[in-house]
Amino acid sequence: MTKTITTNIPLAEKAYQVIREQILNNSYRAGEQILEKTLVETLAISRTPVREACVRLEKEGLIEIKPRHGIRVKPISLEDMAEIYEILTALESEAARKLATQNLKAADLKKLVTPTTAMEKALAKNDLEAWAEADEAFHLALVELSGNQRLKQVVLQFWGQAHRVRYFTLHLRDKPTGSTQDHIDLVNAIKAGNSELAASIHRNHRIEGKENLLKLLDKYRFVQL
Repeated sequence: MTKTITTNIPLAEKAYQVIREQILNNSYRAGEQILEKTLVETLAISRTPVREACVRLEKEGLIEIKPRHGIRVKPISLEDMAEIYEILTALESEAARKLATQNLKAADLKKLVTPTTAMEKALAKNDLEAWAEADEAFHLALVELSGNQRLKQVVLQFWGQAHRVRYFTLHLRDKPTGSTQDHIDLVNAIKAGNSELAASIHRNHRIEGKENLLKLLDKYRFVQL
């Protein structure tokens, strides 16, 4: 289902958010080609902001712009996912290490604690979609609080691709209790100011996540998504 477009942000941003959401939740599937005319009619906005949104999505690796043919949602291979996870592991672990060296304000720390609590509540209800949403909020807070804008930009460049594959396999994986505990342990390490432990926890978390995901993709013989 397409999100309702609000009126308090620029049209190009609205188009970007809606098209990106449709890709991340696999409403627009890998390899699918969508005409520019279809996007314009679906979003009920003009071609220019749609084109601006598509340029941004292409830079994030989510689509290919096909002149006179609209866009094509880019498939992601197992090799792509392995490379993406290596990048996320390195950069997010550095963000975790950096956060533990800072004396975070209570309001900033809450940005990590709140999604972690939401993840626990979602698991208790077996609501995996809510868990995934809270998990994404946690990782976003992690890179935002690092204060390193270039690190954040690089992470977000690849984040969407990883999210799409993880969302696709959400109900094929084991219940993510271990992943939730990793987040709790990371928050505690950051609170304690233990930068090496924080980096180690998150590095191992991402490595394990990569290994589990690749095994799952191989098990179900998903060559690309």
